[in-house]
Amino acid sequence: MWVEIKSDIFTLDNYKKIIFLLGIISERPFMSNNTKAKVYVEYDLISNTDLFEKLDSIDKEFLEDSFKQYFYEDNPEIKYMVSNQIRKDIFNLDEAIVLLKEPFWIILENNKNDENFIKSIIFHFDNTEDKYLTDCVKNRWIQFDNAGGCGNVKNLIKGRLNSFENLAAQNNAELKKYYQAFVILDSDKDYENQNIKQDYINLIEYLETIDVNFHILEKRAMENYMPNEVLSEIKNAKSASSDQNDIQCVKWIDVYFNLSESQRNFLKYSGHDSFDDLPNDAQELYRNQLTVNYEFLQNGMKYRDTRQNIESEERRFKNAFPKLFLESSVINKKTLNDRCGSNELQTIFDSINSLL
Repeated sequence: MWVEIKSDIFTLDNYKKIIFLLGIISERPFMSNNTKAKVYVEYDLISNTDLFEKLDSIDKEFLEDSFKQYFYEDNPEIKYMVSNQIRKDIFNLDEAIVLLKEPFWIILENNKNDENFIKSIIFHFDNTEDKYLTDCVKNRWIQFDNAGGCGNVKNLIKGRLNSFENLAAQNNAELKKYYQAFVILDSDKDYENQNIKQDYINLIEYLETIDVNFHILEKRAMENYMPNEVLSEIKNAKSASSDQNDIQCVKWIDVYFNLSESQRNFLKYSGHDSFDDLPNDAQELYRNQLTVNYEFLQNGMKYRDTRQNIESEERRFKNAFPKLFLESSVINKKTLNDRCGSNELQTIFDSINSLL
């Protein structure tokens, strides 16, 4: 992410703020390949200023090296500009400090551990040389917000936006100027061609008014992207167990492997609805699973994390299963893509990458 600091900022009365801003931009935690951002300056215009002379050698070197790197890169893109000019797309020093101190938020509507799915995408799809997005996650420059359901996403965002009220008022700016986020929503579809719910339509309309990008999953939910190899791994680990949850889990997996691809994509892992309560098209989708198989689907996947020293709540399916996106040894780009069946995961990665 490139930030341009214009030469009109380099005056002595801005010294402390410039030092603070450079400290934010040049942050490079231990083992990180990257600084939080890269800075471009008009080096020939600022190198003879009194403020530049007052900088310590580390900051001077950082500015000079960044200036050179800008011309080495192919098509570097300035993401933010810092200047005293008054324009909607330009940030003054105070605004830039607030903006760049903030993380980039990825908002998920449901369980806190669903972030493991997105982390897995970033870690396995980041084929860039510098692994910038990977560093963003590890260094907490990307953070995850759990909205607790689609209906609360708007409230969560409004709370974040309202934290910028004073800054926006001082600069006659809109709140959205300082908020960086990407929203990922489960589709909650029962079958492929089902229309999205009205709650989603209302939320999308709101997101568009505040220029927040979003992605609605093609499959029902994040767990529907778990590679088949992981389910085989679970079955192998639990097949010899006498625990009733493990026995039921293995049987559920056996039923799962007899499902069609479309049935797997819109299966409710935590427990499918009663057949009679399904929409007509969903009934047709699962009709061939009626009787014994459908009973297992309705009861849900009884996966539990049986490791020691784990709190009881963390053992349950809703918390334990998403962890496998990071913990399973068979998770990689190929197995994720194979289960996805399209370029959707690459699209999610590219969407996040383009915003940073």
